[in-house]
Amino acid sequence: MDQSRATAAHGGAIGMHGIKKWFGNFQAVDDVSLEIRPNEFFTLLGPSGCGKTTLLRMIAGFEMPTEGSIRLDGTEIASLLPNQRPVNTVFQNYALFPHLTVAENIGFGLKMLGRPKAEIAATVAEMIKLVHLEGRGGDPVTQLSGGQQQRVALARALAPRPKVLLLDEPLSALDLKLRKSMQIELKRLQSETGITFVFVTHDQEEALTMSDRIAVMSHGKVRQVGEPWEIYDRPAERFVADFIGDTNFLDVDVVAIEGERARVRLASGAEIPATFPADIRPAGKVTIVIRPEHARAVSTGLSPATPQSVPLSGTVHDVVYLGTDTHFHVRLEDGTNFMVRQQNARSGPCGFAVGDPVGIELSDDVAQILRD
Repeated sequence: MDQSRATAAHGGAIGMHGIKKWFGNFQAVDDVSLEIRPNEFFTLLGPSGCGKTTLLRMIAGFEMPTEGSIRLDGTEIASLLPNQRPVNTVFQNYALFPHLTVAENIGFGLKMLGRPKAEIAATVAEMIKLVHLEGRGGDPVTQLSGGQQQRVALARALAPRPKVLLLDEPLSALDLKLRKSMQIELKRLQSETGITFVFVTHDQEEALTMSDRIAVMSHGKVRQVGEPWEIYDRPAERFVADFIGDTNFLDVDVVAIEGERARVRLASGAEIPATFPADIRPAGKVTIVIRPEHARAVSTGLSPATPQSVPLSGTVHDVVYLGTDTHFHVRLEDGTNFMVRQQNARSGPCGFAVGDPVGIELSDDVAQILRD
């Protein structure tokens, strides 16, 4: 990164405190407080209508909070107009000018800011190189593919070197293969520019792939904030566990607390360790979550016949082959459905059929107690 870009990209810390937003009688955002670190890729993740885009629009200045404060590098910006904030936005539809060339689109914002022509030309050339569109500067944007148009939109937003770049589901219009490619590109751009990215999506894989940290939202509230592995492996609430990937829920009884872990009793009578969120002390009946790939189906005839080594057992009632892995849907002895995901060998799918009895092995670190 050159020195001018490094200096321009410095900062970008966002603090949101007690943010509420009402549209008439509907509360879109309900008392949200978040700290977004400078130069990180931060994602707001959640289903449609959860308030994530409204939160993004308030950072941009397109909506004003009903209550609360928004600070950028310690300075209150909630009352500033969008053009008064060192923030740019990339929208879902890119909003490019069809009658302008690639270079003219990228330089448009700089022209509106009154930058000198030489500076505009140098910045446009730098941005074209950054988004890998060398040789296309003179082409009309209408001649570009969807992925290339998205790169132009990104370059235009990055050209003024904002402290924060806001991205409102910019990959949703792309096909699956291109979307995966652009996930890598976005993360590269964020890393190379050092600009704080705030990304909105409902796609779990996008969030897990690109983010330094993720805030999971539901019904206007932030349910959990953490690094991707924390959100996936240590969900604090049932909504988070259910929204992110496939999972198994089991009702258990807490037997004891052992330091930072609990010992819980399954319906089978077996006892296993389980982690729990730092802000609770579990007791009585609770729900645990176990990811399908963290369990292993084994033949009951070959496994030790002790509940501690095979704490769960049941019968396979469905098998789904997905190429890289196979999903075994097992009906446990108490009637609960449990899914196991196992990677396939090159010789073919790993092997159980519908109706086979199986045991389910669990290692010591796979169960997580949920707050609710």
